[in-house]
Amino acid sequence: MPKIFTKRAVSKGVAILLCLWLMTFLLTGCGSQATSNTPANSASAGNSSQETTRVITDMAGRQVNIPKKINTVYCAVPTAEAMLYSLAPEKLVAWVNAPSTDLKKYLSDRAKNLPILGGWMGEKSTANLEEIAKLAPELIVFMTDLDENNKVSAVQTANSITDQTKRPVIVLDSIITSTPKVYRIMGDILGVQDRAEKLAAYTEQKMAAVSDMVAKIPKDKLVSVYYAEGNTGLATDPEASHHAEVLKFAGGKNVANVQAKSGQGMSPVSMEQVLAWNPDLILVSSSTGGDKNYQTILNDPAWSKIKAVKDKKVYITPLLPFGWFDRPPNIMRALGTEWLSNLLYPEYVKIDLNKETKDFFKLFFNMDLSDQQVNELLINAVAK
Repeated sequence: MPKIFTKRAVSKGVAILLCLWLMTFLLTGCGSQATSNTPANSASAGNSSQETTRVITDMAGRQVNIPKKINTVYCAVPTAEAMLYSLAPEKLVAWVNAPSTDLKKYLSDRAKNLPILGGWMGEKSTANLEEIAKLAPELIVFMTDLDENNKVSAVQTANSITDQTKRPVIVLDSIITSTPKVYRIMGDILGVQDRAEKLAAYTEQKMAAVSDMVAKIPKDKLVSVYYAEGNTGLATDPEASHHAEVLKFAGGKNVANVQAKSGQGMSPVSMEQVLAWNPDLILVSSSTGGDKNYQTILNDPAWSKIKAVKDKKVYITPLLPFGWFDRPPNIMRALGTEWLSNLLYPEYVKIDLNKETKDFFKLFFNMDLSDQQVNELLINAVAK
């Protein structure tokens, strides 16, 4: 009896072990199927597609299906071009507008010869849909300020671009404080995370340093500033406008008591208004009016009674390779905050602008600038 009992016990134990093994196998198989990203009814082609694309959430909150590996990118607005050119220039496949002769001095040979496709700026579209279709970029970037007032229209524009081009479109935020985040997001999308982190960290560090120095300026020392735009200098952007973000960040008192204009901005003003505001300093937009307005403001009797003109504190905003202040509002504004805060408050914002400019161009554009080149970039933009 004892031997028979032992054999039966062993047989029973083996059976139990086999049952446990079978249950484990079945559960493991079911668990793997439940967590798979591949739809149950997909064919083999569907599985391949799933492996080469992914869904991301852009800065406007849109879900966008994009390729996992992206080699070709078109920017639907000039605002994004400087960011992409500094991050992954080899992936930029076209310009919205033709680069100027001056800009080409700072571009690679490849970038100088990229096609011009137009884009979606403000209230108008110049996009060449036929050429965009031929180029078939793997990703289109639409970049604009994403405050609560503009987010809905930004989403509508991006969706419209998607409908027109049949290409994936992502929305990025152009607000100046979002610059580091933009780099990190694009670094992940384009697979250049290390490069993106270097640019993001640099931007964060420099802007934080400026912010700390500006915060220590006594209120009674703040400089009042008029930003002169348009063909005659009689257009401007108030503090609420994203076109004047650098001025606000640098601690300048924007004198423009006018309604912010949507789209491309530039609220019209009168000579009488500017005379009444009587700013301590005038900034002349280099991209609208430029040197012509600069010379007019300094020499036209109509402007001569303004304090800034009397004190010869009229400066033009640096423009190259992309605007340091505005138009388009881009990543160069990180350097622009250093330039302007030092211009307004040299006794409080201690910055070696020559060194900062060289460092920025080396890191962002892989360019070694000479002292002469820095001086050319800052012609009429700094105190003499």
